[in-house]
Amino acid sequence: MLGGKNWKTRITDMLLRFTWISRLFGLSARRILQSWPALVLGLCIALLLSYELWRSHGEAVSAAEDNASNLVHLISEQVARTLQSVDVNLQDIATELERNPAIGDNDVMFRANLHRRLSDMPFVRAIFVINRDGYIIHDTDFPSTPHVSLADREYFKVHQTDRFLGLHIGKPLKSRSRGVWFISMSRRIESADGRFMGIVVAAVEPLYFESFYRQLSVGAGTTVLFLDNGTLLARSPAVEQAMGRSFADSEPFRSLLAVRNPGVGWNRSPIDGVPRILGYQRLERVPIVVLVTLDEDYVMRPWRAHALVVSIGAAILLALLVLLEWLARRGRRREEAARLRLEKTRRLEALGRFAGGIAHDCGNLMRIIRSATVVLRPIVDDRREAVRLLAEIDTTLDAGRTLVNRLLTYARNPDLHLEHADVCDLVREVLPIARQAAGPGVEIRTVLSEENNPCRVDRAQFQAAIINLVLNARDAMPYGGRITIGVGAVKESGKPDEAGWVEISVEDEGTGMTDEVQRQAFDPFFTTREDQEGHGMGLSQVQEFVQQSAGRMDIASQPGQGTKVCIRLPLQSRLEIMPKLDEGMTRDG
Repeated sequence: MLGGKNWKTRITDMLLRFTWISRLFGLSARRILQSWPALVLGLCIALLLSYELWRSHGEAVSAAEDNASNLVHLISEQVARTLQSVDVNLQDIATELERNPAIGDNDVMFRANLHRRLSDMPFVRAIFVINRDGYIIHDTDFPSTPHVSLADREYFKVHQTDRFLGLHIGKPLKSRSRGVWFISMSRRIESADGRFMGIVVAAVEPLYFESFYRQLSVGAGTTVLFLDNGTLLARSPAVEQAMGRSFADSEPFRSLLAVRNPGVGWNRSPIDGVPRILGYQRLERVPIVVLVTLDEDYVMRPWRAHALVVSIGAAILLALLVLLEWLARRGRRREEAARLRLEKTRRLEALGRFAGGIAHDCGNLMRIIRSATVVLRPIVDDRREAVRLLAEIDTTLDAGRTLVNRLLTYARNPDLHLEHADVCDLVREVLPIARQAAGPGVEIRTVLSEENNPCRVDRAQFQAAIINLVLNARDAMPYGGRITIGVGAVKESGKPDEAGWVEISVEDEGTGMTDEVQRQAFDPFFTTREDQEGHGMGLSQVQEFVQQSAGRMDIASQPGQGTKVCIRLPLQSRLEIMPKLDEGMTRDG
């Protein structure tokens, strides 16, 4: 069991890693909680895919190993019976010669007997007898038997020196008479008193095994016969360079030669370097090891096809899951946006009713005051100071009437009074008022396009929007700074040359905004000012004007790096303006 401190530490590490992964992929806790059913379902699909691949891979490996084991057992039985047949014939020939030592060299009757035995063993190329001096005295190849001494051959020497050897299987040699490979299987011939009289040899054809095993379906693999000392006797498919070569020091043969029991393993062939599954078995009465190999690529090909189909199916399910999750998120975003719009509309409606009521009451009060000034004016006509005060009251009432009209305009939300105007000209017109609103400690710089940027806008509300943005920028720079107002055309791909947007930007060098403040910047009554002078309606009114003008509005800001507010309004094409200009010229003319 884990100690208390240990498991607490592990839980903390897991939470930290989860937080790090969430930040890496831009996931918030709210999004993760909303998407947990899709995440769980995706994880289940991935786990099921992994389990199916693991299970089917295990089945494919087990089937391949069973196939290799069955093949090596079958071929081992066939090899054992073949060698036993050869050995029985060799023993019969040796016994016949021992019982009839008077049989002459190349005896016709004896050679006929050898040919009869040879016809029953298609895997033996020739049978011959060597006397104690090393020369062939009986041969199925007679009369083409070479008169050369074979006393230097290994199969002759081992019988000459070892009386109790029995059957000897030699490494592959090339025949001196025919120049072809053969495997020698030999038995000792003795006299009645046990003296060495020679040997009888069966020249087994290695290509017989190659052609025979080629007919078996071994999964694009190989069948190999080895002596127990690692010498290769026969291989299908044949590789002449490996014939008679010892692989005792190469893996997997170095490990297999020491194993007595049959088995199955996975390894890479030292002959051709191909990865294979191999079954091996050592024969009991002869020094032969049988190997049957199956190409790993061949035996695992069905599993790879199955894995591909399963993976594609899982990928399709995951893609559908991702699509459904995306559609669900988009639906939730739309619902949230609709909810926010409805909430904003309700707040604005409440604000409009409230503003309309205040404006109506203030208008009534101002009408009463103006009526009083009208009554008082003839009475105090001869008093200059009183007349001056009444004039100031009238001026103040006019300003109040303007304020009331603005409140009523906001309450009624009337249609815009659109007119054709160049945005650069509108900015130049409002620039003096903007500089006065910014104050003496703030510099206003303009970067205006030299080209015409015609739009259909409400002149008064456009200028009010610029003033609002300038005031916000001024408030963000309590120690002064620079405000840059820029105007320029922005083209969009796929649009005609006349189409596009005109971008109006107001950039300051102030304190900037955090992400949280940016998300609430357009909300009515939201303000970051603590002096109770800000009412939080500036940006909300600007956004309302931009949306009514079919435009867009964006904020780019970082804490301590200033703020840039960009307004994009539809740029009118020449084709839209020229008919109106022609109409105006015709009317004037």
